[in-house]
Amino acid sequence: MKRARIFSLAVATLILGVRMAVASTVPVAPPPVEAYGQLPAIDHVSLSPSGNLLALDRPVQGLRKIVVEKTDGTLILTVNVGDESIRYIDWVDDEHFILTTSVARDEIAGDGREEYTLYRNVNLKTRSAKVIFDKNPIFWPYFAQLFDVRVIDGVPFAFLSNIPKEGVGIGHLIATADSATFNRYYPDLWRVNLDTNEITRAARGIEFSSEWAVDTQGQVAAAANFYPSTNSWMLFRGEKLLMKVQSARDVVDLWGLGRTPGSNVVLDKSGGVTRLREFGPDGRETVLADGDLVVAPLHDHKTGLLIGYWTKEGRLVCFDRQMQARVDAAARPFPGLVEIEGVSDDGTKISLHAVNMGSGAHYLIDLNRHAADLIDNDYPGIPDASVGQAKLFSYHASDGLDLDAVLTLPAGRVAKGLPLVVLPHGGPIGIWDTLEFDWMAQAFASRGYAVLQPNYRGSGGHGARFESLGYGEFGRKMLNDIADGVSALAKDGLIDPKRAAIVGFSYGGYAALAGVTIQQGLYRCAVAGSGLSDLPAMLKWESDRQGGNSQSVHFWQEAMGTTVPGAPPLPSISPARLAERADAPILLIHGKDDSVVPIAQSQIMERVLRGAGKPVQTLYTEKEDHWLSHEATRISTLKAALAFVEQYNPPN
Repeated sequence: MKRARIFSLAVATLILGVRMAVASTVPVAPPPVEAYGQLPAIDHVSLSPSGNLLALDRPVQGLRKIVVEKTDGTLILTVNVGDESIRYIDWVDDEHFILTTSVARDEIAGDGREEYTLYRNVNLKTRSAKVIFDKNPIFWPYFAQLFDVRVIDGVPFAFLSNIPKEGVGIGHLIATADSATFNRYYPDLWRVNLDTNEITRAARGIEFSSEWAVDTQGQVAAAANFYPSTNSWMLFRGEKLLMKVQSARDVVDLWGLGRTPGSNVVLDKSGGVTRLREFGPDGRETVLADGDLVVAPLHDHKTGLLIGYWTKEGRLVCFDRQMQARVDAAARPFPGLVEIEGVSDDGTKISLHAVNMGSGAHYLIDLNRHAADLIDNDYPGIPDASVGQAKLFSYHASDGLDLDAVLTLPAGRVAKGLPLVVLPHGGPIGIWDTLEFDWMAQAFASRGYAVLQPNYRGSGGHGARFESLGYGEFGRKMLNDIADGVSALAKDGLIDPKRAAIVGFSYGGYAALAGVTIQQGLYRCAVAGSGLSDLPAMLKWESDRQGGNSQSVHFWQEAMGTTVPGAPPLPSISPARLAERADAPILLIHGKDDSVVPIAQSQIMERVLRGAGKPVQTLYTEKEDHWLSHEATRISTLKAALAFVEQYNPPN
């Protein structure tokens, strides 16, 4: 940990206020593109249960490594994961945590590449980091899913689902498993001893997909299953049905234990309002939160009981008043958006992410010492004075719906008649943009552009009803919402509507292609990264891969509108079928290891654009996934996008 900036919480407000004021008023020459494209200097900061250890993600020569250190900066262990992308760190106790990564590999069955998730048992006592189920005669490590971690009678366990390898004889199953009735087609829940690596079965899966909540003693407290034949999600405690939701949409999740032993909690978006529903030991329901803010749970390390939840703004709501007071005290001195990342079991040490401090900074708060210690800045190569001001911009859709967007303005420039880059997010359902530092938005802002990131209908963070409005509007009102944001900025005089470009990835890539084919006359150029171009082909690819009756296929059908009466046919909202209409140059960017949107979607678009004689450029990157997880390709992607936009929509 860096020790350069340690200050009393009593004077923190003054110091940080001065720092932010300098960042917003002093223009400087923009940093090099690499400063924005580099991976953050620190990420995935996770505080151990005692508050005495930190596990965090640092880049080393473009690759991520997990560094475990004491809070005084003493190095304990480094975990090298090669070309894998780091996703989560889950502490079990102060000697073990589960490290979740993903990596692209050739498919176990079938053709092409797939993004697989791996779980490592990081044991600080033995200084080892072993992939769970690796080199196992029964299981592939790639099909596991982590559901819970628990310390039981002093022994650390992880609970993961998995299915056996194809062709493995049931007589070769782990001796402690009930091999005679083993179900090889659906995932079962397995208990992994993190000291001995012994694997035993904890519960049997009963349908296409299963979720489990594990009680304080490692027994199944509740199980949920999705039944694709009826599009129904059911929650059981033993044989008792606690809850049923009829929907093809992914609108309900089992979130583990509730506040007391024998209870469990569910996040439910099925009724148009986000509700955190707790089912007590007797099955009686209590609504813990009734609104649109809940996004993630906080469970006690030792017991697994629910002790709070995070809101969309990163605020941590605690059920214990004393812990809530401590969390609020830790966040209070920091300006703007503060994300609580972790709390020690005794509540005296809190790690947080000060999102609006320059490019972002991570701190460890010690309430006993009344001190805030800087762990590191997210992007130390970007001076505060170069960070563009990000603010919420509210406007109305053409049908009257209230919308907002994140508007980032270039530092040191008057916000009037600016050139614009529209940067719609992916998803499209349930994802949203916030005021945190966005490396791509800030890169364009540093070159003189205003950047608009619209939270179109269907975006998350605005409630279940707002999300539901996106279904069936894939190539319709979602696109209009984006264009309405441009019109609103122009009406306020902030931007020059004749100097607009659109840049997007995933659904944002689709929106970029649609913005110059389905829509016309809006943008001088479009950059489409990992974008969908041919919706029928995309739906067929997903159906071939997941099965035509899978929940993922049902989701895409509803999102694209194939199940909505009166919705336009998919070819009519597929940019690849409308190449003749393209009215601006297009840059296509796609990673060759993308397992979410296949690179064929960009290749199809390239082919039809060239056939139609339209200007198109491409950048197909080696060994890159859907999320631009690797530094070299992030930098090359950003350089290509900036150069293309500057060529066709110059900032000056």
